[in-house]
Amino acid sequence: MKLSMLTYNCAREWELDKIIEVAHRWGYAAIEFRTESNHKHGVELELDAAGRKEVRRTLEDNYLVASCIGTSSRFESPDPAARQQQIDRTKRYVELASDIDCERLRVFGNDIPDGVESQDCVAYVGDALRELGEFAAPYGVEVNLEMHGQFNFWRYALGAVERADRPNVGIVYNCDRRDEIGGSVRETYSYVRDYINHVHMHDFTTGFPYGPVLRMLRDDGYEGYCSSEIDGSPDPERVLAYFAILFREYLRD
Repeated sequence: MKLSMLTYNCAREWELDKIIEVAHRWGYAAIEFRTESNHKHGVELELDAAGRKEVRRTLEDNYLVASCIGTSSRFESPDPAARQQQIDRTKRYVELASDIDCERLRVFGNDIPDGVESQDCVAYVGDALRELGEFAAPYGVEVNLEMHGQFNFWRYALGAVERADRPNVGIVYNCDRRDEIGGSVRETYSYVRDYINHVHMHDFTTGFPYGPVLRMLRDDGYEGYCSSEIDGSPDPERVLAYFAILFREYLRD
């Protein structure tokens, strides 16, 4: 299990060289690039071939990897044309991920629109994930649905991923307090554990049981990345430093 720095939101004002410098200083093994949010790292669809090659080379030269590209893609619309527009745009992110040697994307189901039955929305999202998974497979890229919004409910997220039925389609576990049942997230975790390909962590002071969850992931043999999705701060490096230290403390027996 490895720690990844997510550029949302502490690192949004840093260019790639600064991100790498801080990652090295505090022991982050990877960078997750949030896109479509005006972050200064510049890893966006508009980055040309030479720029993509340079990002890949810079990460490799610094013994870091791109753990994930965080898109804003959402597939819950009842309008097939709107969903296809999102799918087609996301396919371009698959190509971007491949170009910088990033193995996974984050996408959303997110919310069930008014007047739409939940099972229909799960089907919309699952069908989109299947098409993207088929497209992404030759690139060696995963497409992972974040448990977020109403799709934080394990039944919706799991239903969409199971409908997609692709080996490279999985889940981003989002460390949300709504997962707690009877004071523990063990039950929610048990439903999705086999599909977790990436993890988003947040402020460690929210009351979410990070220690037990990280140890469950470790005991299950999870070898992926846990990313620091933290709000901005007047002193972002200090926040990221403490985050890295606490992450390692949580994993102590």
